[in-house]
Amino acid sequence: MRLLVLGGHDRMRARVKELSKRYGVNIKFINQETQQNIDSALACADWVIVFTSLVGHNMVRLAKDYAKGRCIFCHSHGVCSLEKEIKRLVKNEGNNFDI
Repeated sequence: MRLLVLGGHDRMRARVKELSKRYGVNIKFINQETQQNIDSALACADWVIVFTSLVGHNMVRLAKDYAKGRCIFCHSHGVCSLEKEIKRLVKNEGNNFDI
């Protein structure tokens, strides 16, 4: 599964790599400083997790346009919130219903 995380602090990058290895998910992390190639990342992602308090309106609009029904909007922006969403996605990956 390919997961894109939009928003977050730079210090979160190391934790995202840990979560990627732990759950066997390919995670790409994009924040305000690293938003080059966001269009292709959004198009390739199976799911997009958006930390709404840490991204601009333009990033949210792009996520909605490209990912349509594959967006998960998180209003809290910690690693625990990210891990909770990843667990939920991994658990439901084999099922044929929407999250």
